[in-house]
Amino acid sequence: MTRHTPRNPDVPSAVAVSASRMRLTADWCPDQIWLVRVGGELDADASRAFDHYLRARLPPRATHVVVDLGQVESLGARAVRTLVEHTRRLAPHGRVLLTVASNPYVRRVVGTEQAAASLNLYQRLPLALAACKAPAETLADQPLPASGATRDELAELRQEVLGLRAALRAQPAVARAVGVVQERYGLPDSGSAYGILRDSAERHDLRVYTLARSLLCTPMPQGDVWFPGRTRRPAPSLSFVQQHPDHKKNRGTVLSSLLEAASHYMRAPMAAVHLVDPPGETLRLEHSTAMPPALADHLAGVDAPGAAHAGAVIPDLMAGRELLDAGIRSSWSTPLLTADDHLLGLVTVYHSERTAKSPRPRAARLDHAATEVAAWLEWHRRTVVPDALEDVHERASGRNR
Repeated sequence: MTRHTPRNPDVPSAVAVSASRMRLTADWCPDQIWLVRVGGELDADASRAFDHYLRARLPPRATHVVVDLGQVESLGARAVRTLVEHTRRLAPHGRVLLTVASNPYVRRVVGTEQAAASLNLYQRLPLALAACKAPAETLADQPLPASGATRDELAELRQEVLGLRAALRAQPAVARAVGVVQERYGLPDSGSAYGILRDSAERHDLRVYTLARSLLCTPMPQGDVWFPGRTRRPAPSLSFVQQHPDHKKNRGTVLSSLLEAASHYMRAPMAAVHLVDPPGETLRLEHSTAMPPALADHLAGVDAPGAAHAGAVIPDLMAGRELLDAGIRSSWSTPLLTADDHLLGLVTVYHSERTAKSPRPRAARLDHAATEVAAWLEWHRRTVVPDALEDVHERASGRNR
């Protein structure tokens, strides 16, 4: 049931929606912010109504949509996926969807569904509204106001804005991949295409961005099977860490283990791994550990040139003042090279003191770990990523029949 509340005819009406046990009201806030308040139970039936509302009922001139889940009593996985889908759907059109999860229960559900990184998530409504009013490029650098937000609130807001900027960096590639899948398989809408990408990525422990980039860089399938006749091999072993069997195919877990080992071997407080972003030869930040959010955000926004020749130890990525502000005085980078000297990435450790060179025994241990991870990444690229692409091909082809 939908109820429209009469208002000024020059301003779109406030909206109230109820479905199953869900309650939804929406109205304008200042600065063209459309505030959607959701309460009650967001079960499977309510999620369909919620999806329809976000897809068809948002005012076209609302550049920012804030969804407040503060009164939600029950939240299902489908509703979380709906929020992720529409967050990504709106971004290519210059519109931002922000989710407020002031309810601890809602935050736990979002965390369980591993969707927090894909949402523009805020713990309080005032912070979300403030983020809408401040440009993402300058908000993190604003001084503390004389009144209003506390220092803790401003720090939290800055952290959430950094997360928003990270999500926006991945969005163009995901949007292009969604368009390719929709057109290639004749799917009815972009939501169906994104759902296929998302489900295939989750099934193979991949980020949607990683799968999207691979799809864009891989020649289109020519038959029912995308990669006919390929040989599947088991994952290479990693001697520097003991892993649970379920984690052996997870790239994030492997890279996190590498950074822990690198920090231990080199006695460094921070570490990061950059991977070559196909199809070019640029290096982009993939994962970091113990790094200040502002520095990680800066490095993630910098495309660094690849190796000039195979086997080179590449110096630091020239973060400049950001490194100095984080207390970094020197760094040590080790290439991730395959057996045929193909550069896949870099692992870098950061020190708070100036060092001319790293002790050879420690560097040798890191070299060995980097060589093992390079072999693992090559296996992952040739095995897990094609498996996920095949899954996209099968799902999309099946839906079109």
